[in-house]
Amino acid sequence: MELSPSPTSLIRRLSRLPLFPRLLFAGGSALLLAAVAKVAVALVGGGDVPVALLEFVFVGTPGVALAYTGLRLPESEIHQEQYPRVLGWVLGGVLLMYGFILLRALHPAVAVQWSIGTQVIAVTIGSLGGLAVGIQETKANTRREQLRARTEELKEREAELERKNEELERFASVLSHDLRNPLSVAQGNLGLAREDADSERLKTVADAHERMATLIEDLLTLTRQGDAIRDMESVELGALATACWENVATAEATLSVETADTIRADRDRLQQLLENLFRNAVEHGGEDVIITIGTVGGGFYVADDGPGIPPEDRDRVFENGYSTARQGTGLGLSIVRQVAAAHSWEIDVTESEGGGARFEFSGVEFA
Repeated sequence: MELSPSPTSLIRRLSRLPLFPRLLFAGGSALLLAAVAKVAVALVGGGDVPVALLEFVFVGTPGVALAYTGLRLPESEIHQEQYPRVLGWVLGGVLLMYGFILLRALHPAVAVQWSIGTQVIAVTIGSLGGLAVGIQETKANTRREQLRARTEELKEREAELERKNEELERFASVLSHDLRNPLSVAQGNLGLAREDADSERLKTVADAHERMATLIEDLLTLTRQGDAIRDMESVELGALATACWENVATAEATLSVETADTIRADRDRLQQLLENLFRNAVEHGGEDVIITIGTVGGGFYVADDGPGIPPEDRDRVFENGYSTARQGTGLGLSIVRQVAAAHSWEIDVTESEGGGARFEFSGVEFA
């Protein structure tokens, strides 16, 4: 809203107001004008100026509040269908003030003058008080309704999530049984065939079988592990990295452990993260790549001296299926991202000191 609107813009704004805010503005403006007129008459006609100023405070100030509220009410969180409820509170406040004055008038020991000033003050205080209560009450109702709608939305999302989890479980079952079993049969028969007469073509088949098995394992990890964290415990990062290194086909690659720190993590999930980072480094950095694991302030890193990751690809490497290696499944770094998210860790991909890739994890709790 303009701080000092022109008369034309103010008239245009008033013409767009709904009925109830327009009435509030008109009533407040009338009270303000009456208060100003009272002071003007007192000053010109030699009346009681202090009394006039006091009435100005009692009548003019609430008048400004009512006019301003009417002007800004359509911009508030109170919907137009709530206006009758606010109006009811305003009328209720006025009736309450008149009822109070009436009870005072009925008291035999109290003399009450029903002057115009008394009635104006009663209307002003009652309407302003009722308006304040009505606005707060309708705001509370609005927030309550928003909370109810949000709760329903969360329930729907929870139901949808449960449905997707059931689908993932069925998918994992297909991977585990319907694909693993025939693959095992194929690998067994291939092994027997290679004992009789090995060839380059059979080796190609064996490589394809191995890639299928890796793909199935990665998919099972993604579908069954999800974002679950089972048991947080104190884990020696360097010792676990050394153990993970023994589980990965590392060829002539080298692991350099530059940390003796202990962190809080789910050991099994952290093992998945490290093993996938090691495989990724060997696949993309070459068989003689040097991999370093160490700690920094608030976290740890895994770096290599391979070709690195171009800056424009650093956000894409965690996408399912994204891989630049011929034998890669494109799921290893997706698992890394999933494990990090499950621990509420942040991942930053940068360039290592050796010019390779550096995966840095922050938000890690040290034991």
